[in-house]
Parts: sequence; C-alpha cells; structure tokens
Amino acid sequence: MLRAVPFVLVLLCLPLNGLFADEREIRLFVDTYCIDCHSGEDAERGFNLDELSFDLNDTATHARWVRAYDKVARHEMPPQEYDQPEKSKVDAYLNTLRPELVKAEKLRYAIEGRSTMRRLSRDEHIHALRDLLMMPLLDSGDKLPPDPLSDGFGKSSSALPFSHVQVDRYLEVADDSLRAAMAPQREKPESRKTSVWIKDLQGETITLDRGNPREQETLRLIRESNSLYLEFKHGSGIPLIGCQRDTSFESHPGNFQTKKHGYVLDQKPYIDAIGIVSNAPMKIGRASAAGRYTIRLDAFAFQANQGTVASTERTEVVAIYGEKELLGTFDVADDSRLQQQTVYLRAGEEVSIALATLPLWRIEVGDKTQRYLSVDVPAIAIKGYEFEGPVVDMWPPASHRRLFGDLPLRPNPNSDGKSGLDYQVISDAPHKDARLLLASFMEEAYRRDISPRDFSVPMGLFEKRLEGGASFQDAMIAAYGAVLSSPSFTLVPMKTGSLSSDELANRLSLFLWNAPADKSLRQSLTEEVLDNDERYRAFVEQMLSDPRSNRFVEHFLDHWLNLRDIGVTEPDENLYSGYSTWTLESMLLETRAYFKEMLRLDLPARNVIDSEFLMINGELAELYGIDGPTGANIKRIAIGADSARGGLLTQASVMKVSANGTTTSPVVRGVYVMDRLLGDPPPPPPEAVAAVEPDLSGATTIRDQLARHREDPSCATCHRKIDPPGFALESFDVMGRYRERYHSLEQGEPVEGINRRAQPIKYRLGLSVDCSGQLDDGSQFADINEFRQLVLTKERLIARNLLERFVVYATGHPAGISDREHVEAILDGTAENGYGVRSMILELVQSPLFRNK
Repeated sequence: MLRAVPFVLVLLCLPLNGLFADEREIRLFVDTYCIDCHSGEDAERGFNLDELSFDLNDTATHARWVRAYDKVARHEMPPQEYDQPEKSKVDAYLNTLRPELVKAEKLRYAIEGRSTMRRLSRDEHIHALRDLLMMPLLDSGDKLPPDPLSDGFGKSSSALPFSHVQVDRYLEVADDSLRAAMAPQREKPESRKTSVWIKDLQGETITLDRGNPREQETLRLIRESNSLYLEFKHGSGIPLIGCQRDTSFESHPGNFQTKKHGYVLDQKPYIDAIGIVSNAPMKIGRASAAGRYTIRLDAFAFQANQGTVASTERTEVVAIYGEKELLGTFDVADDSRLQQQTVYLRAGEEVSIALATLPLWRIEVGDKTQRYLSVDVPAIAIKGYEFEGPVVDMWPPASHRRLFGDLPLRPNPNSDGKSGLDYQVISDAPHKDARLLLASFMEEAYRRDISPRDFSVPMGLFEKRLEGGASFQDAMIAAYGAVLSSPSFTLVPMKTGSLSSDELANRLSLFLWNAPADKSLRQSLTEEVLDNDERYRAFVEQMLSDPRSNRFVEHFLDHWLNLRDIGVTEPDENLYSGYSTWTLESMLLETRAYFKEMLRLDLPARNVIDSEFLMINGELAELYGIDGPTGANIKRIAIGADSARGGLLTQASVMKVSANGTTTSPVVRGVYVMDRLLGDPPPPPPEAVAAVEPDLSGATTIRDQLARHREDPSCATCHRKIDPPGFALESFDVMGRYRERYHSLEQGEPVEGINRRAQPIKYRLGLSVDCSGQLDDGSQFADINEFRQLVLTKERLIARNLLERFVVYATGHPAGISDREHVEAILDGTAENGYGVRSMILELVQSPLFRNK
C-alpha cells in the first residue's frame, strides 16, 4: 500500500526515547488494516495514524494510541464491512501495544501522580465558604465563573484553569461572603407575623388614590395579598362561602385601553375562602432578616366544575419556593386543615407558593368577570395563610462569631440608620485579638496546621488598614479576605505518592461531601484508622450516611446524567400537555431518591437499567399512568416484571434531558445511553453530514427518516450501534410519558381536552411508534423490556461504566490504561453481590487509585 510509506518513514526517523520496544507487529497491523482510512487530511474521524509518533512520553500521543488499542480490542476496528484480521494478528497487535502503553503511563504517574494539583471547583468553593462561615444558604459564591468540564466532571486540573477573572472573582466573593457573615444589626431581629385570612376581610374596602379622579373602592385584600386579589379581579378566583360559590360577589377586571382600574366587592354573606384553578406562583412574604420562618396554610382540594364545588379524591400539592429553590410542600386533600412548614431564608428573600399540581397556568377563555365558569378542573380553596419569622436562636449568629468570637458590639455613632452597620466590633487589644481570631480561622480555612509564615500577609493587611484609620472590623475583613483568596484555601494540594491522612481526608470529603475536609474529619481520620481496613471502611460508611452526602448525590447525578441541563428546554405546550414546574421538580426528586436508595441498600449496578421498584410521588404516578402514591413525598413502590418502567433508563428526568422540547431523537437518546449509561460513547458525526430534522406534520416517523440517513456509508457503521437504544426509548415522549403514537400538529386523530391555558388541545395522535430494533451483534428486541434484557447480559459493562465515573469524580482523573487492573480488581471484588453501588465506592476508596496522588 503506497499510503503506508509515510507511516514507515516516520517510524524510522523517530528517536529511541519513548518508542515501543518492538514496533514491528504494530507497523504491520497498522499498514494492513488502518492506514487506508486513517491517513492524510481526509483521515476518518480526523484520526490520522500516518502522522502519529510513537513518543509515548507525550500525553496526547499516548492517549491516541490508547484509543487505537481500544478500538481494536472492542472489535470496532476494522469496520465489519472491511477485511478482518486473523485472531493471531489481533492478539499480536494488542499484546505488543498494551505493555508499552502501561509502562509509559506508570512512569508518568511515578513522576507526576495520576492527578495534578488543582483549585477547588466552583461548587466545592461555594460549599467550603458555607461550611467555614457556618452559613448554609450563603450565595456569594454564585458570582464565581462556571467551570469547564473534563471527562464529564469539573473535578480535574485540566478543567479548572486559573485566570485573572478567576482571581478577581475570588477577591470579590471573599469580601461579599465575609460581610454577609457579619451580624446585620446589633440587636436580635424581632419576629413578625403576617396573616391573611379570607374570613377576616368581612367585605371591608379601601380606596386607592392613584391620581385624579379617585378610584372606585375595592376589597382591602389588595393590600394584604395582591396575588390573591388579582385572582378575584381577573375572574379566575372563585369566591367561596363554605363549599358554595358566592353568586353576589362582584369582580370587575378593568379596561386597559380606557385606563380604568378594576375592583372587587363583597357583600353579606361574606366569603371565607378563594378557590384557585391555576398553578401560577403567588407571593406571600419576604424575609426581613436571615433565619428560620414558619409558613401556615389552611386549604382544601375540590373539583371546580363550572363554578360549583364538587368533591375530589385527588391530593394536590402546594409548593413553597424561595428565589432560588424549592423550600417545602403541603399536601392538600378535600378536608380543610391548618398545616405548617418551617423554612430557612436569606435576608430579603421573597417567598411564593404555587398550587403545583393544578393543570392550568391561567384561563384564557370565557367571561372575564367569571372565567372559572368555563372550566371543569381540579382546584384548591385557600382559607388563609400566615408568614412568621425570623426565629433566631443565637445573636450574634454563628457566622459572626466565626469572625469575631465574643468581642462586644457597641452602637456605631456614625450610623444614620439607613445604610451601613449600626454597631462596631470593639477590641481592647486589637493586635492580640486579631492574631487569635486569624489563627482559628486559618486553621479551618487552610485545612492544616498553621505556621508563623501564614500570618505574614493577613496580619500585614490588618495592621496597614488599622494604621490607616479603618475600624477593627474592617481591618479584620481585609485580613480574612486575604485568607479566602490565598492558594492555601483555593487549591487542593497533594504530594506524589501515597496520600497522608490529611490529604486522604480531604479527597474523601471532596468526593462524598463535595467540599474540603473540616477539622473534625481530619482529626478523626488518623493513621490508625487508615491502617485498619475495617475501621477505615466504617469511617467511609459514616460519611455516606451523613446528610452532607446529598451534595455528592446531586452533583454527581447533575454531571453524570446531565441533569444540570434538565430545565434548558420545556415541552411544547402545543404538542404535549400536563407539564409544569412541579413536574420538573418531581423528576429530579425521583432520580435523586432512586440513586440514594441504590447507595443505601448497596443495590447492584444493573439497577441503572432495570429494577423491581420505583421511587415516585403523586405527580410521577400520574405521568407514568400507574397506581401509586399521592402527594408530594417520594415513596418506594413495587412494579411488575412486565412494566415498561424501572431503573434509571426510563425515568422521566433521563427521558427529558435526552430530548428537546419538541421531539425525541433515537440518535440523541442512543448516544446518551451508549455514553452515559454503558460507557461506550460513539465518535462525533462527520461534519459534512446534516442532522435529521423532525417532521412535525406527522407525515413520516423519525425511524423512516433515519433509514434514509443510514444509506450514507459514512453514517451506517455508527448508527448500527447508536440507533437501537434510541429506538427502544421511542416509547417515551419528551417528558417521559409512555406513548404508542406520536403527536403531530397536522395529521392524525384529534384529541379532546384542554391545555394549560384552558384552550382546546392542538395536537393530534399521529403515526404509531415502533420501538423494535436490532443490536450491533444481531440480537433483536420488540420493545423496551426486551431491549433491557439484552443489555442486562452485560452487567459488568454497566458496572464498569459507573465505577469509572466514580474514579473520575473522586480522583479528578479518568482511569488510564495502567489503572484498568485496579478497576477490574474492584469489579472482581464486588461481582458476588452484583457489583453493589455502595460496595464499589467502598472498594474504590481502599484502592491505590484513590489512596495515591
């Protein structure tokens, strides 16, 4: 082969250092079976072998040779349609190449370690600040720039570069965090209660003066709860007396064009509740200070049938939201009762409630004064609510004491009561106090013993600021800022070789708690514990049982399954019904609860693909079309062997994040399954090949379109592997609901019902879904269950993928070719119990992969 000549010349011209000891077998194999497709500018997939050196000291070159090794070892190359080498030639190629790759990698590890020094990731930095300053809701770290990813996670040095932007943000975040940690005022904040009870309105009105002329009087609810008032004014809130609609209640929506404001009037007998049919959030309060708050709600569920109150068997969910996350929930049934929830809020944070499981967002049909007469939908009657707090157990708070201990607070004579602090921290011996406070703070922040040199920069800043006329507290903030932007806080130092007890405690904490190790953890992990396998195992078990392990569960799943992007798209309401913010919340709750169950019970890795149980709530039971729990809380339920559900594979979160808001794609889902669940990612598509665009008219199915796409020889090889998993999952739409027919906008059978705006559903039931397929090895399946059984014959493959994800997440480096012996040893050690997930973690933290840099 003429094209093999440049490859041979390259070999002859290379220096001896870093070359294979015997490249003859490699040269012959590549000449015969690889060069035709992998040479020159047009090399397949850009993988050019005729320019690839044998200098294995170069990490990029080494990685490409590992890829060349793996492709042949997995029988993926040469492609099936080409001449296949004899087994003896394959064995010679592999047996020659592998030892050289392993030797080169081990040499690099001996010099550099598996992973190199890195900074804390964005999430680790945020948690480090929260733990250090004792502020679990601290959000100053949100200003840090997002981290790029490497091997799926932002945990390696290659994904965590330093830049001037990063350093600037460290300084800004440090200052913001320290000032947020200080007590906002000298005196303990008073608890306040805001009460809104419909029965107490008694028809009382107020006049709002917004100019000339003065406006019509309206129900005073407008001042107490504008959100509830607007439900009345817009004609979507049902005025209730007991379980009856008050027909004398007046609602006038106003007129935007004539600039006439609406108003609401209530004559005797007075209403005592408002029936609401929409799930739009309603503001109920704002935190006057950071702390613990109590929210009380009196409500009952009913069916709003053209304005009448009909009984219901449904349990609805009222969700409590802060400005950034879900805070809690109420389950509301048909019996009226007062419930309460305790939530923790940031200073100034606004709180809303959403009647989360109601299907409507708003009503866009019917008479504007009584829109509720046009619908027959689930509803919730709200009798009233209370918002009380903050409840503060200690003042100054623990975060303030972390910075200033028990130093007294005295009134600030320069305070105007509007801006700045109304106190000053007083020290009679500022230099002595500063050194004592810094010593305690630095020991925790630096995660090691403190030396005299550590005081140089922060004490120097303190003294300079103090001499310049700054107050004690401002000078200390400057000193603490230097600590929080120091390399000793922001970096994760490790020495090459076996990790010390402190280094190992830190690696364990970054792995299982997604934060650096605190003093208590470092002191508990002694050399005596490390030298005793049973005690070390018990130590790690305790960490897994700690609530802080929830950080690991959420962060690991967010990256492994890409759940961090689950909200990027929203199902098109013209094509899909029944989706809401609560649906999305429930999807995440399910997957996290399921993975926690796998960890807690040490369930086999096969549960990634299949299981005999689900972890769902009422929202998901309805979405999945199965009998299950009601309400907000996730519960474990058993499922039959014939269920299409089970495992992570068919969970709604996975189905949603592997689809867009309009259509599903067997290609996208196939790549997702092959990569994230099976650890066998296909190569990227050729640049010149256009993606398959969906046909929303319903004239053709995606399967038909892909059949034509595969006629291109450059696409056929990869699609033989990619498409089958995607075809199996075509039984699930973009939000994970099971389907037998596609939705279309033009062709098909009309569907009765209303969308979330109370308008008629627009989509039609189109062509039938075909979820059958054939794997690359010729095995055929008719549906998702048969596909699942075929995949489960490769349990070790499933386990290996999950274990290798743990390796990257825990150590910041993927399992190299020389690490595979340790990976296989862990799999061998856990095979008897089906590769239990908890067991794999416990074996990993014992292995050289984890206990060495």
